[in-house]
This record gives sequence, structure tokens and C-alpha cells, in this order.
Amino acid sequence: MIYRTPAKSAEFASRRNDRLFAHYGQSDGWTEILDNGFGRTYRRTDQQRYALWSYTMDITTFGTMRFHQVQW
Repeated sequence: MIYRTPAKSAEFASRRNDRLFAHYGQSDGWTEILDNGFGRTYRRTDQQRYALWSYTMDITTFGTMRFHQVQW
């Protein structure tokens, strides 16, 4: 799921992301894995979901870790 909802301020972006991460966290927490200067990558505590937040373009993406598995 990709959300592109540009915030009018950093405070609004923070509140919006808090709501999105709470929804997709489903009572699990998130761990920041990487901050590469473009955005941040997170994994849910149970390792079932990931999140990408581009702070330069204010786009948030959520997906399942299964999506990343290579099928042969």
C-alpha cells in the first residue's frame, strides 16, 4: 500500500505517520533499519511487514516481507 499525502508541515507529517504506523503495526512496534538520506526503512517487530518513508517526497509505503522473498 502506498500513501502519497503531502503534509503541510513536519508536525502534520509526524502525526499522519504515527497513525499509519499504528494501523499497520497491529499492536507490534517498528524498528528503523536504515536512513539513507532519501528516506527511512522500517521493519515491524514480528518481521511480517516493512515500511518505507521517503521524507524528501513524503511518500509512505507498507508491504509484507513475503513480497521480498524470491520465488524460484
